[in-house]
Formats: sequence, C-alpha cells, structure tokens
Amino acid sequence: MIFSPIILNDGPVRNGSKSDSLDKDLTLALADLKGKFIHFERGVIEYQAIRKSEEYQTYKELTKGLQFFDLRRLADRPEKLSFWINIYNTAVIHGIIEMGVTRSVKEISNFFDRVTYKIGGFVFSLNDMEHGILRGNRRPPYRLFKPFGRNDPRKGFAIIPIDPRIHFALVCGAASCPPISFYEANQIDFQLQLAAESFINSPKVQILPREKLLLLSMIFKWYKKDFGGTDQGLVDTILRFLDEGEKKNLLKDVRDQIRIKYQPYDWNLNHA
Repeated sequence: MIFSPIILNDGPVRNGSKSDSLDKDLTLALADLKGKFIHFERGVIEYQAIRKSEEYQTYKELTKGLQFFDLRRLADRPEKLSFWINIYNTAVIHGIIEMGVTRSVKEISNFFDRVTYKIGGFVFSLNDMEHGILRGNRRPPYRLFKPFGRNDPRKGFAIIPIDPRIHFALVCGAASCPPISFYEANQIDFQLQLAAESFINSPKVQILPREKLLLLSMIFKWYKKDFGGTDQGLVDTILRFLDEGEKKNLLKDVRDQIRIKYQPYDWNLNHA
C-alpha cells in the first residue's frame, strides 16, 4: 500500500511569516517551546502540552513561511547545519502531534517519508532532510537508492562532507534517540561536540573489557559508513569522544581484540 506524504506547513501565509529573518524568528519560537515543554536532562518531550500551547500555534504559523524561504540565504556550513538539524527535530515533533502518534512513530507507516515540509519551493521529507541534506545524499539504511537522483535540484543543498556528529543531534521521537537540543550557527561545532560526548558517555555505549565487548546503540550499525565503515572506525569514534579515565584506558588496551554488539533500539515515544 502506498501512503501519500503530508505537507505539514502547507496553507496560506501571513505577511509576518514571509519575513527575511524567518530563520531567526523560527529559532526564537523553538526557544519558547524548548523552555516550557522539552526536558533535556530526561530526554523527554511533553507532546500533549505542546499541542495545546500558544507557542506551538506560533511555531506552526511561522513554518508556513518556509514555503518562500530562500535556502541560498544559508551562506555557510554552520548556518546550514544548525538550520537543518533544528528543522528536522521540530518537524518530527510537528509530525507526531499532527498525525496523532501516542506510543511510537512506528504506528504510522512510512512516517519519515510521509512527514514533509515545503521549503523554498521544494518538498523535503524527514528522510530527505536527514539522508539527502545532512548526510550529503547518502543512501538510507536498508534502501537501494539515494534520496536525490542525478537531476534532482534539491541535491545542490546537500551538506558535504558529512559531519558524523549529526547522529548524536538528530531526534526521531524514540526513547533510544539522543536527547533533543537546538543548535545555533555560531556555536554549532561546540554543540555537536557536546552532543557526541554526551551520547558516547551515556548507557548507549557500554564497555565490557573483561569480555572484550563493546555494546553500542543501533545508530552505529545503521550509520557505520559515516563512522569510517569498519569496526575499527567505530572503536576510534568511541575513543575520540569518550571521557578520559579507566574505561577509555581499558578500551585502548583491548581495541584490537574487541567484539562489537548492538543494543536493541527502543522505538517507544520519548514523551513525558
């Protein structure tokens, strides 16, 4: 069965939503949402409270202005990274609320293809944003083709080379995702570094030196290519972001004999 995409920001646009500072206005709207309804320490989101809030109505109205947003205004790499990470994360929240998800995004067939925004005259699904833009038009896991074909004009917006740290910043609405945050162009490198360190020093990565075993989030399996494409590349990534101390030293000692296994991914909704 084929499910049609849903453009969440379709509809008439108020004049204020066509502002040249739309990206900054959206950032402020996101700041209002995160301050009231998103709990970073616990990694949970109050979806039902967001649905009923004035802040959410403001955000939804502003997203309609994205239909006319000139993506060429994102002049440099930090601006592109922060814009697309923020849009992806909030489009997931927007999709969960508007499509009535209560337990898991898996309730909605092809959720990441069906949830779309119209931006600058183009339609981008969540998969387009993640794999087409932020991963530099790389093939999604378990799929045969890249998001953008050779003649697709959206291909020109792909961010190349990929920064693998995006995988610790993108939040797909699941309990096993990284905790959500919002990103600013002038701090993006610091924020991505912090996201990577937080994730890799969390229970999502477990080092069992006696068993010579490394238990990793499924994110490392799905995007192994982005982390070097080999088990050694995964170990190097863990060592790069792991806090100094006994665990890091133990991993260094057994790095050539380490076995890698992956933890089950919890797709239950990351709600409060």
